[in-house]
Amino acid sequence: MIRFKNFSEAEAHDYFELIRMLYPQFVSGKDIEVINSPGKITFLSQGLNQVFHLPEGIDFQERRRRIKSYILNSLQIQERVSSKFGILTGVRPIKLIIGLLDRFSPDQLLNYLKDYYCIEDLMARFLISVALKEKSYFDSIDPKGYSVYIHIPFCPSRCDYCSYPIIKSSNKDKLQAYVDTLLSEIKSYRHLKKSPTSIYIGGGTPTSIGESQLERILKTSRQVFGQGMEFTVEAGRPDTLTGPIFSCLKEYGVTRISINPQTMQDKTLSRLNRRHSVEEFLKAFYEAKQLDFSINVDLILGLPGENSLEMMDSLNRVMALDPDNITVHTLSLKNGSRLFQEQEYYTNSEIISKLINHVYQGLGNKGYKPYYMYRQKRTLGNGFNAGYSKEGRESIYNMLMMDEQQSILGFGMSSSSKFYYPESNRLEKVLQYKNLRDYQEHWQDKNSLKQAYMEDFKW
Repeated sequence: MIRFKNFSEAEAHDYFELIRMLYPQFVSGKDIEVINSPGKITFLSQGLNQVFHLPEGIDFQERRRRIKSYILNSLQIQERVSSKFGILTGVRPIKLIIGLLDRFSPDQLLNYLKDYYCIEDLMARFLISVALKEKSYFDSIDPKGYSVYIHIPFCPSRCDYCSYPIIKSSNKDKLQAYVDTLLSEIKSYRHLKKSPTSIYIGGGTPTSIGESQLERILKTSRQVFGQGMEFTVEAGRPDTLTGPIFSCLKEYGVTRISINPQTMQDKTLSRLNRRHSVEEFLKAFYEAKQLDFSINVDLILGLPGENSLEMMDSLNRVMALDPDNITVHTLSLKNGSRLFQEQEYYTNSEIISKLINHVYQGLGNKGYKPYYMYRQKRTLGNGFNAGYSKEGRESIYNMLMMDEQQSILGFGMSSSSKFYYPESNRLEKVLQYKNLRDYQEHWQDKNSLKQAYMEDFKW
């Protein structure tokens, strides 16, 4: 249990999030206490008793920064694990770094990140390189434009690490009703005159819904939105990719797909309830490559029962396939997933922390450069998720969505619409219902909110 004494609720929450982001194992099983006293902070945990004195006259922001650094220092002493991100929290660090590039040169920013946020040198350089890549792209697009996200919450089965609200694609009645509602929502935007920068159909596993339903969605999307610079469909599970599905994707102008084995170890796939084999992934990958799709492949570090050699073997085998993009996730123990419920942490956090550096170097040696990244809570080894790309093959949508530099129109259950006002750097959100019945019966209510914001834009 983590206890904070004599702090405001907001301040205590801020420090709790730091601990949870850095060391998820403290969320359960260990006790720590942080005490706020006049002029000092006391950190207590299992025999460790540290007192830090706060300088007089510092403002609230500097006080909070120092307390975070004290907590970090204490945890590093006790856990003997370094923190790549220092005291930096939040899921979108690149968004912060891009803003700081307006104030600092890259060299100045490197020193600032290391001194102010206590970020390790290699990670600071990594963050700056990603921010520079994204900034060069953002400077070339219309910030008043928009992109489209369409959510398909259907999957063949639930993977053990997944916490998303999904519906089994075998439920044909719910599938038919969902697609009918989704198409009604999309068709209500026929008045749009401007095409989106990018279109992204995600899930779930969109390709699990069958050729006929997928064709309805793709056909309507093209009729309403036209063809953006990039059109992505998550084909996640290779066992859902058939010849007719590939033909459907090609016919309606899909340019990019994601085929995600998550690991190249069959024993792990079976353990995770993935229900496909490495051989099935390879078959789908080669067929997609012959059809000239731009392909992304997802891998996860820290899956149950895998050691560092097996994880690097998966990476090496995927790099040998030469996809345009490789996205490397670090296992996040999410509420609602079986792995979190059973507290199966499996992989030592220190192993993951070291492995992340090897992954970065290995990908770089093969010509893959990081182009977007984000963090999640309860991530093993204080890790993160990052997309790596061959030069010029970056995913437009991933950059725009993750660092919120353009409006996103979201469609479907659980989707998010974000309206970006570049003049004031303001973001307004409309969240669609997460429950299927609520979405089907009340999607128009959320649609009215979206349409109201759209009056501010010339789309």
